Amino acid sequence: MPLTELVGRLLPALDEAFPTDLVEVLARFLRDHAGAESVDLLLADYEMEQLVRVRGDEPAASEQAMAVSGTPAGRAFSTQSVVVVPEGPLTAVHVPMSLRAERLGVLRVRLDGGAPRDVVEGLLQVATVAAYVVFGASRFTDMYEQARRRKPLALDAEMQWNLLPVRAFAGRHFEIAGQLMPAYEVGGDSFDYSVESGVLYLSMTDGMGHGLQASLLDTLAVSALRNARRAGASLPEQAERAQQALGTQFPPVTFVTALIARIALATGAVDAVNAGHPTGYVIRDGRLRSLDLWAQLPLALDPATRYEVQRFDLDPGDRLFLVSDGVTEAATAGSEPFGDDRLHGVLLATAAEPPHEAVRQVLLTVAAYQRGRFRDDATALCLDWNGPD
Repeated sequence: MPLTELVGRLLPALDEAFPTDLVEVLARFLRDHAGAESVDLLLADYEMEQLVRVRGDEPAASEQAMAVSGTPAGRAFSTQSVVVVPEGPLTAVHVPMSLRAERLGVLRVRLDGGAPRDVVEGLLQVATVAAYVVFGASRFTDMYEQARRRKPLALDAEMQWNLLPVRAFAGRHFEIAGQLMPAYEVGGDSFDYSVESGVLYLSMTDGMGHGLQASLLDTLAVSALRNARRAGASLPEQAERAQQALGTQFPPVTFVTALIARIALATGAVDAVNAGHPTGYVIRDGRLRSLDLWAQLPLALDPATRYEVQRFDLDPGDRLFLVSDGVTEAATAGSEPFGDDRLHGVLLATAAEPPHEAVRQVLLTVAAYQRGRFRDDATALCLDWNGPD
């Protein structure tokens, strides 16, 4: 029986398995039904620079990691396409493992002989099932999160990563992806989005300062924005409720910058509130322009501030790109800031890449500019607008 017709048997087996046994259940299924010689689950690390082999019977080891750049598995991950490589008498099939647009890693299956088309199609289905199961299992075990870490996270980073939404999503109207760097010692940056019926909400926030206090500021701000949004509050009301929450818990000299927006999926009309945050860019027909959104005071800086909505429109084919100030202000000792001109160049250079890869390349460029030593968080959020139905 073709593998595509047997995939329905895999989900019950994975669902019944202990969370740490998923890799072995997956391997057994593919040995029995696809003739697999070996099966490896490779998860992307937080910075999406390495793929780490995961096993339930031993912790992830550094020698089990491979670079995304320059490897067959990395090519499958970056391009989101199947990569087939002969390995002597075996054939290694590298299948991207993704949850919609969220790239979790790669399923590497070594087959005896070739890789028939029907088997590859079946492996694509298996990888999709595995992505959903691994994502769900992460709520029950730390095993998969530990595999994604090349070193222990600082406490502020732990808080920020737990705060983030799924880093990418794709639907018929849009595709969105975000990323936060550095991965292990972040402070006050965050991004958020929510897909609703007819509406997409998104935000980017940055708590004042660095370290744990900045993370606490940002966590409260994002939680307050979500709480107000889920209660049906308008954008100004969301900002003002977040401001109130911050004002009750922190001294008046502290603040959070924020850009929050609501996009109507039927039209591409965007309502936005800018509380002292960099406004971002739109790439349209190969040309880049800065968003003309005037900045009001950051959240909690003046409790009397009443936030106002500003509006602009997205056309089909537009790319909206938001960054925190840690991108343009990135520098090393004695160097000038990364700046707007360099950012404009890398945004245009990556305009043909899908959002997840554009975000990755932008932040890797910033990291390389400051030799991997971040003085501040750098966060990027990219939205490709396909247009209404």
